[in-house]
Amino acid sequence: MYRKYLSLLISACVLTACTGETTASVTSKTVPAEKITQIEAKVKKLYPDADTKLQHQIVEVAVESLESMVFIKGGTFMMGAFKAPCNPISTDRMDWSPDAKCNTALSNAETGANFMHKVTLSNYSLANHETTYHGFDAFKRAHNLPVVKAENRAKYDLSDEQFKNKATPTKTWQEAKDYCLWLGELTGSPIDLPTEAQWEYAARNRGKHLYYATNNGYLQRKGDQHLVDGRYVDYTKDEWNIGSSIDLNQIKLYPPNPLSLYDMAGNVKEWMNDWYSEDYYQRSPELDPQGPSRGSKKVMRGGGLTTSRAGQAIAQDGYISLNGFRCAVQQPTPVK
Repeated sequence: MYRKYLSLLISACVLTACTGETTASVTSKTVPAEKITQIEAKVKKLYPDADTKLQHQIVEVAVESLESMVFIKGGTFMMGAFKAPCNPISTDRMDWSPDAKCNTALSNAETGANFMHKVTLSNYSLANHETTYHGFDAFKRAHNLPVVKAENRAKYDLSDEQFKNKATPTKTWQEAKDYCLWLGELTGSPIDLPTEAQWEYAARNRGKHLYYATNNGYLQRKGDQHLVDGRYVDYTKDEWNIGSSIDLNQIKLYPPNPLSLYDMAGNVKEWMNDWYSEDYYQRSPELDPQGPSRGSKKVMRGGGLTTSRAGQAIAQDGYISLNGFRCAVQQPTPVK
């Protein structure tokens, strides 16, 4: 049943500037009223000088972060770039079979992705979407930092759906890390970036042999065609499961994968918690691998094959539109 919870005022002015002004309600289908009250109290304590609008935005973002978490039951799988058919009709529509013998990408040898290795993961939860401008803005404003691309957004309105539903770019790995830890502080949950093993396991629908993290394991791109009975046919709007460059950064435009995770195949690349090393797969522990203990780059996943990986310098000169992230809850029980 749909449950609607109004924000409760703590000590008479939790989400006001203590002027008697009331705020809009925060609603949730899943987060209990007591939890929302706790988050409101935390926001008031941490940011007493923030205006009412910003306090409300922070609470809204924190509550939504819990709503978006998808619980993923752990298990064992063979991590790494499994083989593909050697002469597929289309690399966008490949089906795995045990006799597949060809590599999926030349880069897999360079990044070490070709080294298959056994991994067993504990339960965890993963955000069903990439972090948006709206969420990242709340984090930036709460810490008195300029919002992303502030010079182009002087008239930015918090109700602008274009930014509210768009994956935020990042400049550094650390700000993605700090954002997830900040959500953890607000909500009392162990929120952090996911490991690359967690990301791949989820992208592959709990470790299945899927080349793409779409609703059906194929790429059915907007504006593209596929071969049917010897002739090329346009994909219909209902068949699209990945966007074009025009849709870049817009979240949830297309169906999620079978675990209800959006944009794992397209959209932006995502920062992982792990340091990057080309030979890590060869020495990775089986149980809940965390990546190397040190390095100069961080792992990025997404934007292509479920098994592809890349190393990215931890800081860039400016905000990169293709470098985004999503957060995870590092606990073996569902978020409550």
